[in-house]
Amino acid sequence: MRGNVKVIKFTAFVSILFLALTYFTTVNMETHMLELNTIWFSNDFVLTIFGGAFASMLVVLICEVQKYITAKASVEEYIFYQALYLYQALFLMKQNICDHQRNTEAGVPDNLLDETSRMIQSEIFALQSTDYAPFKQKNLLLTAHQKFCRETAIDFQPILKGCNAVKIAINKVKIDYLQQNVLNRIVTSADEPLQTVLSIQLGRVSDALRKVDEYLKDIDKYCNQRYDWEKQREQIHSNYVNIFEAWNFEKEFQKET
Repeated sequence: MRGNVKVIKFTAFVSILFLALTYFTTVNMETHMLELNTIWFSNDFVLTIFGGAFASMLVVLICEVQKYITAKASVEEYIFYQALYLYQALFLMKQNICDHQRNTEAGVPDNLLDETSRMIQSEIFALQSTDYAPFKQKNLLLTAHQKFCRETAIDFQPILKGCNAVKIAINKVKIDYLQQNVLNRIVTSADEPLQTVLSIQLGRVSDALRKVDEYLKDIDKYCNQRYDWEKQREQIHSNYVNIFEAWNFEKEFQKET
């Protein structure tokens, strides 16, 4: 988009310049301020050159403006859906933690937050690298996007580091059990220091969810509720299935028998 803006500004300037020269040539033909009627050079020739250049630049300007309008809408849609995917990843991470906190007898896998962590990292990079540069610098979406890239995205670093902290905590629990000669003991969310690490991670993710939610609200507001974020957020929440209820062996086995 930044390139579109620069081309539009340049073609607009050149179009105005050739329009002024065309107008000056027309006035000169009427007032004869400058005598250009020679065998090689005349007012008619100059008028043809400047008028043709102005018409050509005007066509280019119209095409560039149309390209800018299309690109702007496309980038706004891209930003919204990347932010939505980021919200989904954060929500999934939060629910995974909550599911294990509620089921203290279930084992916590080493890769509990790996997939959601990769999703979050990918979406943050996609949003930070998005080229959104509208003409009007004071617009809600640009302000929200710049705030996200400069401030909010930095706040995600503790979340990504927290995913590694969860792995470390799991290994710490395993080592403690081995030192106590406790074999074949599964690691659960009730074990320390994993319990504390999960609680801290949950708080960080909940705070990030709130910030991304505000970001999406600002985008949708600027786009005149084009994406209906409130409804999409409700669908994300309602479509989530507890990982311990996603597939029940006994129920599935009974269906087969």
